[in-house]
Amino acid sequence: MKSLFVFALLLVAVTAYATPDRRVVGGELATVGQFPYTVGLITRINILLTSQCAGSLISENFILTGGRCVSGIQSAVAVFGGLRINDASEPGALRVTVTDFILHPNYETEPDIFDVALIRTPLPVPLSDRVRPVRLPNRRQVTGSFLNQQATVTGWGRFGQGTANSEELRFARSQVISTLACRLSLPTNTILDEHVCTDGANNSPCQGDFGAPLTIVDVDGVTTQIGVFSFISILGCESGRAAVHTRMSSYLDWIGQNSDVVIRDDF
Repeated sequence: MKSLFVFALLLVAVTAYATPDRRVVGGELATVGQFPYTVGLITRINILLTSQCAGSLISENFILTGGRCVSGIQSAVAVFGGLRINDASEPGALRVTVTDFILHPNYETEPDIFDVALIRTPLPVPLSDRVRPVRLPNRRQVTGSFLNQQATVTGWGRFGQGTANSEELRFARSQVISTLACRLSLPTNTILDEHVCTDGANNSPCQGDFGAPLTIVDVDGVTTQIGVFSFISILGCESGRAAVHTRMSSYLDWIGQNSDVVIRDDF
């Protein structure tokens, strides 16, 4: 009887380890107006093929996203103020077709570097409690590491490997880790100082979240975007490995030169 009891405990432990809770990877459901800067992007590669990304509103006229999200595409539908990216009838959401993309000139997919892009909206986006730009870092934060700060990523990506994209906006929180820790977590990837990484042990963005904003609450209490989600381990978003984001403080000059965003010198 004792051996049977021990076997049962082992079976429960193995089962729990083998089937990780996808709700952790998928994060929590967002509420209306909770992340007014988050933008859904349904990108059109050709007449038949579409894909999905996320981005952030950084002014009434510009969206910030990943280079991989706009490279080679013809157009995209940007969704503002909505929770359901594929629901064209969602009340209060604004859907705009965008075609003006500014890809960083040094963007490369192998390795994933300079993974940042801007999208110009055809008209200024009406601002409200549901739609509001996010703040970017200031010039004094260019050398800041944001180490150990709690960061939030939002998007409509998958719950885990082999699952479908989320129908509703979700968010997950995790700590910023050092560049060294990130390199140890992802030894086969190129991790540069122009990246900022988050711990993937408990929460991680996934496929479908590319371009999503990574934010912190800054020392003055204002939400500030420090990253754009770029890539994860080839082992997937449930592997517990670090998630890698393009570090926004490394691209402030480029953003300022290619958009109407005024880069601040201080808080």
